[in-house]
Amino acid sequence: SGKPTKDIASLCSPDVIQTDTICYFLKPDGAETFPQLVSRGQSILDQIYSKHKQQIQEDENCNVLLVAHGDIGKMIYAAYYKLEWEMVLRQFHFGNSDMLVLSECTQAEDAHVLKFQQYNL
Repeated sequence: SGKPTKDIASLCSPDVIQTDTICYFLKPDGAETFPQLVSRGQSILDQIYSKHKQQIQEDENCNVLLVAHGDIGKMIYAAYYKLEWEMVLRQFHFGNSDMLVLSECTQAEDAHVLKFQQYNL
């Protein structure tokens, strides 16, 4: 938009979710919405499973590393654990260098295993 991030809340209100670190605007002109991101996140998970299905079935220790930006990373997390996207936006900040573990052995609340405090200024 070319506008400062500090102005998001006032420019996009009431269609925002404000957290301690980020103000998410929910109806971006010409951009994906969060429900669309969750759908794309599920598509990514389906592609990973399809591509690695045999290895996953044969080896319980099969791991796939996926690197993603924060918003799509959180929506992949939401899709994997079948969580509401609005709750996930409020749940935690997923920043640069943070890590999520998506695993049948990991509960959703324990998935954010590596965290660095960051802020968008």
